[in-house]
Amino acid sequence: MSLSALKKEVSELSVLERIELADYIAKQDESSDEARRARIERRMKTMDRGRKFSAEQLMAVHQALKAVGV
Repeated sequence: MSLSALKKEVSELSVLERIELADYIAKQDESSDEARRARIERRMKTMDRGRKFSAEQLMAVHQALKAVGV
């Protein structure tokens, strides 16, 4: 089945069926959820070792990036 055919089929589902389908897809993607959890855990450990930024520092970086159009 092509992606466009699949989209057509999904558009014909009821709201309840779409919710059930979304839940099914989310559960199928648990491996990436594990990868996401591991990535967050690594970042938290980095922060615990002292790599942290204040809100003011982050806002300064944001403003600098915004000024150059990023």
